[in-house]
This record gives sequence, structure tokens and C-alpha cells, in this order.
Amino acid sequence: MTAPRSAVGSQARAVAIICMLVSGVSGAASVSAAVALSDRGLRSAESLPRGTPTADLFARMAEAHARASKPDRHARAALLVVLAISMFFTFVCAGRVLRPAGLPREGIRRLLCGAALASAILRTVDGAADAAVALRFARFAAQLIPPGGGQSPPDSVLTPTLTVGTSIVQTVLVAGTLAIVAQYFRSARVKAWAALQDEAPR
Repeated sequence: MTAPRSAVGSQARAVAIICMLVSGVSGAASVSAAVALSDRGLRSAESLPRGTPTADLFARMAEAHARASKPDRHARAALLVVLAISMFFTFVCAGRVLRPAGLPREGIRRLLCGAALASAILRTVDGAADAAVALRFARFAAQLIPPGGGQSPPDSVLTPTLTVGTSIVQTVLVAGTLAIVAQYFRSARVKAWAALQDEAPR
């Protein structure tokens, strides 16, 4: 019985590391996105330097993104802050799987299940909001960037299908991974492993 239990422990630690990577990166990205939606962030995006074809292109793209973000930016900023908090809590819970620091592993397991599931749900909601922004961005960018310009990105890069599709793929990768993590730590074998670790002398 020791070998299977040891294998479950190693697997649980590996899954916890993956969870830390996903939640840490996603949490940092959420903070960055929330800052970008602030008044200062939008003003800086709309006041980028111009003067060269490349600089003009980046400035127009930033202007298009700022315009696309404005309609619901306050609600989305609040959602991003909540998402960042949830992601960082998930990160801490996953870290405690690796180093429990005297805490019961069963309690850590339950917290990680709830935190990862909540983060997955919040990331899905944010993904829907991001898809709406991506759709508006594609429309605004098509208006701001003149067709046939040598420095302009290809039309296929700015199509609503591609921009929304990219947003959906990112949401599936992050939310799907966190949902799988939550399901894994709810499994019977992980419950048994956590109980065994709590019963073992320290």
C-alpha cells in the first residue's frame, strides 16, 4: 500500500505545482489588466508617441483597445480584482500542498478544491467579458487602421472570429485546468492520501 500512496502523493504535488503556475500567472495578468482599465492606464494607452509608421500603428491599436474597454470597464475592473484575489488564494492553497507547515492536509485539500473551482468560474465569467471586448476591439481596429497599408497587420489578424477565438482558447486553458485541479483533489484517492498524511506521526 505504501507505493501506491507514495505515487498519489507525488502526483498530488505535481498537480499542485501546475496549479501554482496557472493561478500565479493568471492572477498577475488579472492585476495588470485591472490597472490597464484604470483612468491612468487608459490615458497612457491613448497618449502613446507617434511619428513613425510602426509607432502610429501601435498607437492606433492601443486607441482601439482603449475604446473597446471603456463601456464596461468599471465592472470588469472589479471582476478582475476579485479574480486576482481568488487566483492568489488558490496559489497559496496549492503551495500548502507542497509545504503544509503543520496544517492538516485534509483542510488544505478542501480549501484548494473550493478555491480552484471558484477561480475557474470567475475566469470563465471574465473570459466572456474579455470576448466581448475582443469583438469590439476588432471592429474599432478595422475602422482606425486604413486598409492596404504596408505597416498594417493582415486583415485576418483583426477579424472578430480570430480575436474572440483567441480569448476563448485562453479561457478554456486557464479555467479548464483549474476545474481539473479541483476535480482531482476531490477524488477518493487524494482524500485517502490526505487522511493518511494527517494520521502519520509528525
